[in-house]
Amino acid sequence: MEIKVKKGKILVYRVFDVGSEIDLEKVEGLFEDKKLKERFKLDRKHNMSLIISKSPVSVQLGSIDFKVMDSLQTCELIAKVWHFGTVSLCFQIPINEGTSWSQLIKVASWIEKETDIDEIAKVKAREFQADIRNAIPVTNNDWSLYEDYVTYFIQEFQNLEVPLIDLNHQVDVAALIIAEPKENLSDMIKKNTLENKYQYSKEDLVVVDWNSALVVEPSGSMDVPLVIEFALNQLLEMRYYDDILDEKLNNLYNNVVGGKKGIFSKQYAKFAEEAGQIYIEISEIVENVENSFKVVGDFYLAQIFRASSKRFRFDDWEKSINEKLGNLAEVSKLLHSEVNESRNQMMEITIILLIAIELIPFLKNIF
Repeated sequence: MEIKVKKGKILVYRVFDVGSEIDLEKVEGLFEDKKLKERFKLDRKHNMSLIISKSPVSVQLGSIDFKVMDSLQTCELIAKVWHFGTVSLCFQIPINEGTSWSQLIKVASWIEKETDIDEIAKVKAREFQADIRNAIPVTNNDWSLYEDYVTYFIQEFQNLEVPLIDLNHQVDVAALIIAEPKENLSDMIKKNTLENKYQYSKEDLVVVDWNSALVVEPSGSMDVPLVIEFALNQLLEMRYYDDILDEKLNNLYNNVVGGKKGIFSKQYAKFAEEAGQIYIEISEIVENVENSFKVVGDFYLAQIFRASSKRFRFDDWEKSINEKLGNLAEVSKLLHSEVNESRNQMMEITIILLIAIELIPFLKNIF
């Protein structure tokens, strides 16, 4: 008999950068109803393996009707606010009881291709950004860059005939993760997709990939989705500031190459000051993002966070940002050298003029 979902939901995430930073205390103060908000917390006893510098604030945005394929679903919308400037929206779409695995894969494929979710998320995010604008010192309204992710959260199966660790022997787990309802996936693709598979007990299961995850958790604990969501928000900030550095470096290069160098020009001094300021600001922000969530052990949740970071290619983004920060520092040094050279030339000219002025009376007496 085909395996079916008895109880579960699909967590569809859209993550946006709404500002340079967010005052979480002010966000909490904006929502008087305590039932609507809560601070991030982990249920598991072994959460000591994780250190959270500032717990994000979760805000209930109510229910919305959402059309999933041919069925109208009522889903819960939750916004989570992170101090380093991001807001993640989570559409919690219920999985109808009795949904077969093959039907779930079709829904996954539909979600993967559906663009209305993005538009709805942008509208809701802008509305929420307006609601918390007093908690955001510097807002960001350019949302061409955002992150999306899907987590299939299942509490109970019907017709499960194998141990959870061997779930892929009964159903095609990789097809769900990749959202591929038609193709017969190769063993190589399946192996790569199932590479990050974890269990804390024999009754739960987690499979993490770069664009989606499967979480089987009978207790209903949201620890694992929350840890993945944390990594997703950090990924967006890495991508965002990588783009910012590209833009700033290109502007500096173009201005320096296209600008006219003159002894009396203050242009290089302006560019040098700008480069140094950008370096300090972005270095501080990136460090703040990296230090917001740390793992200090090798326990279950820490392993999942590391797996998510690996799938999201954190190392590549971090390397790219560090290289560009290094380039920015070099540009700043070169510009300061140019400024110092110009100042030395000005000093030499001034000295020559002063000597010439001192010599004028002497030359008059001679001639």
